[in-house]
This record gives sequence, C-alpha cells and structure tokens, in this order.
Amino acid sequence: MMMKVQQPPDPWQEVRTANGFAADEVISALQKSIRRGLLENAVLLGWEMYFTSEALEEKLWSRLSVISVEDIGFGNRQAPVLVETLYRQHERHERPSGDRFLFAAHAIRLLATSTKDRTSDDLVNWAKHSVALGERLPEIIDVALDMHTRRGQEMGRDYRFFMEEASRVVPEIADKDQTWRDWIIDALDKGKLE
Repeated sequence: MMMKVQQPPDPWQEVRTANGFAADEVISALQKSIRRGLLENAVLLGWEMYFTSEALEEKLWSRLSVISVEDIGFGNRQAPVLVETLYRQHERHERPSGDRFLFAAHAIRLLATSTKDRTSDDLVNWAKHSVALGERLPEIIDVALDMHTRRGQEMGRDYRFFMEEASRVVPEIADKDQTWRDWIIDALDKGKLE
C-alpha cells in the first residue's frame, strides 16, 4: 500500500507581507532558517511577520511554539517553556511597540542557537503513518488491567497489585525515598489496607 503525504491547503498562500513576500514562504523560511541556525535571516523573517500584521505576528508565535518541540526537542528541553514565557511577556506591550518584538527576537535567538533534535516529530509521523498504513495499533499492556479498569477488577487485581506492579515507573530515579511506599506495603501486609 502506498500513501501520498501532503499538506492541506494553506490560507497563508493567499497573503502578501508588508514588503511583498508570499506569507507562506516567509513562514517556511523562518522555520528552515531556525533549523539551520541562520539567526539573522530568522530574525529578519520574524520582523517581516511582526511588522506586516497582528495576525501574522500571532502566526509567528504559533510557529515558534511548534519549532520549540518539532525542531529543538530534546536538544533544549526548556525551549517550549521559555517560548511560552516570552509569548506571555510580549502580551504586556502594545503593538507596534519595538519592545513587543524584542520577546519574539529573543525566542528566535534561543531556538536558532539551540542544539536541534527532530525525533519528537519523527515519532509523531511514525505513529500517524504506521496506523494509517495498518502496520501498528496500540496495545493494552497487561499491567494496565488493574483496579482502575473493569477487566482488572474482574481479574481480582487490587490495591496491592497496583502498588507492586501497575504503579512501577521506568526509568526510576536512584535513591528514591521509599518511606511512604514502605508504609503502604506494610499496611497491606498487616491487613490494614486491602
């Protein structure tokens, strides 16, 4: 089976920027410039979007938010938080204040100079396409059938099963404080909890 991968129609294809660029090309060039670390071009493209209209400025922030996960990913795990914080800060300044764009420029600088990692996007595309092609579906793993599900209850999986199996995490921090978990297991052992 072959599936063609394509994008839906983009309304930005019908828009021109203040300096006559096709808006969809400016948006695309912004992302590709950030991907390649072309900081100055990325900031100029961001300014073009900001200067053109409030709607294109909002699109700028939308793309920066996506880029922080899609292209930066685990290269800078704080990038999404920082971009969101900068977005909130920029809202304190009215258009067309130069201070308002400062926050977008800082976000662009952060992203363009960050180490890049696209594996979250790869993971999303793998999931979408492998399901669409009928190659994969999710599975209900055995430990999911616990006291929180009908089948788990029917299997007699109780609070002990939850504490000993279903609540186990991987990977787990080293030297975790077991005080409260040990108390719960002891209470189960003594019949105080069921």
